[in-house]
Amino acid sequence: MAEGEEDFVKIDLHYDGIFCPKPLVYFNDKMVPLRDLDFNGMNFSAFFTVIRKIAASRSIVFYYCLPHESLSDGLGVIQNEGDYREFLEVTFASPGKKVKVYVDYNNEPLFDWIELENPDEVDDLEFHTEQDEEAKETPFADGIKAEHQEDAVETKPEPVDDPFLNKLCPKREEADGEFQQEYPFHNPNMAWDNMVPIIGMQFSNSAELKELLANYAVKHGYPLWFEKTNKNRILVNCGQNREKILWASWLIQGENFQIKSLIEEHNCSRSFKLGSIVTYKWIGKHFVSEMLERPKMSYRKMKAFISKKFNITVSIGQCRNARKFALSEIEGNLIEHYGRLWDYAEEIRRSNPGSTVQALLDRGFFKGFYVCFKGVRDGWVDGCRKIISIDGCFLKSICKGELLSAVGRDANDNIYPLAWAIVVVENKELWQWFLDLLMNDIQGGNGGGLTIMPDGHKGLIEAIKDRVPDAEHRLCARHILANFRPKFGSEEHRKMFWAVVYNTTPQQFKSVMQAIQQMDEAAYAYLMDRNPEAWSRAYFLEGMMCDAMENGVSESFNAVIKDMRRKPIISMLEDIRLYVMQRLFNQKVMA
Repeated sequence: MAEGEEDFVKIDLHYDGIFCPKPLVYFNDKMVPLRDLDFNGMNFSAFFTVIRKIAASRSIVFYYCLPHESLSDGLGVIQNEGDYREFLEVTFASPGKKVKVYVDYNNEPLFDWIELENPDEVDDLEFHTEQDEEAKETPFADGIKAEHQEDAVETKPEPVDDPFLNKLCPKREEADGEFQQEYPFHNPNMAWDNMVPIIGMQFSNSAELKELLANYAVKHGYPLWFEKTNKNRILVNCGQNREKILWASWLIQGENFQIKSLIEEHNCSRSFKLGSIVTYKWIGKHFVSEMLERPKMSYRKMKAFISKKFNITVSIGQCRNARKFALSEIEGNLIEHYGRLWDYAEEIRRSNPGSTVQALLDRGFFKGFYVCFKGVRDGWVDGCRKIISIDGCFLKSICKGELLSAVGRDANDNIYPLAWAIVVVENKELWQWFLDLLMNDIQGGNGGGLTIMPDGHKGLIEAIKDRVPDAEHRLCARHILANFRPKFGSEEHRKMFWAVVYNTTPQQFKSVMQAIQQMDEAAYAYLMDRNPEAWSRAYFLEGMMCDAMENGVSESFNAVIKDMRRKPIISMLEDIRLYVMQRLFNQKVMA
């Protein structure tokens, strides 16, 4: 800020309200204007104290927005010193230096709400914010797939007229007439926030040193920048006083890359914009796990997450390139993951003899992977009710697909996972493949003596009719109701529907259906078209020992493995195996 420039802004503080989504608004609030805050020398802690005295004493989060922008488009968060600096820059650059500050008492997921409000924001928004040079020059900025290789550069001899660059690291100590090497070697597997440059430290290549310097700068907030950098030498300056603080190059023998000059003491203040030393690759490598769990996270929320986790400020361009880099890294890991499925299958067969594990390929491409453990299968055959609920649910990882499951009921009507499979898509062909393997495992033949309850997928229903024609086919009453209520949504219609479901004799069924016909002819026709013999107890076959009318066991299983479905395929299959093993053991202990 120029000397003599007024350091006052006009803040409208909104507090004692709540955020509400769709559209995002701050509701039932109080407002107080702040016109006498002098930001010259005021840091985030002092600003936080001032606002908290007015708003509340309990834990709160601050957000800001310029008056001419809506909350959904212009909301920014103030959680640390870096956010506070960005808040000041935006405010002082705005017309009239006016800004609105909002207090969130409930720690609401505002950026999640904004993402739901604007589902196409990630792919369709064009950001006109200022980009850092690194983000502009990266090949990702033009939509070109980047190959992560070291740039080919021209090597130059080290300067000889600069005392700092010619300074040697401490000499090796002489003992018993031989030189003893005292220089440490960098450990790339060390925790990123424990990495510190040391005079004489050796590296396998210059890339390892650059990664260490990025970790070191982020951890301590040092404004480092590369004056010269390539695969043969690195010269690092301080971004504030422009002094040279690190020089590294290859040893004469050419075996290792070494820090040869280093100023270890730093007196400069913490910086929150670290420029080119924090590249999109650095952000992407530290963001892989988050991208696995939330691959569609918006750039704005990603920026806020990075600000909170690392206490630094990055641009939208860096976030965009980092996300593409992280996704490309994940894709490579997933290819390797799928390539090891055959090793995983062999290990299951070795450690669990008699288990069925089968992979399905189509012209060399993955199509399905089926698992049924012998111990689980034998337990179902020996002690469970002869009813199987079959359902499919979507995977939530980068690689799309579906998880098919067959879930039984034990003698206490508790869920009993029986078999599961990962497939690329849910269709009749793959359901037929799944049912063939399942029936072979339990020796079900054509389904005689079994009750099969599928979800509402047409391909599954058709596959069941073809593969297990002798089984009793039931439909989930809740699925029928879910389609019934939008057309006939009154409470009376709902009560009459459940009366039809719970009736135990054909006479009672006909009596209630006649009452529905008199009340609403369209509702009667709709229910009769849905084959009530498959979802009303009045027509369930005798001797099945189970009057289940809904597919709740499959829904419960899908809910339990919700987080597992976000993981790569082998990790997901292992988590499901561990869950089933622990559940059966716990049930045995309880019994």
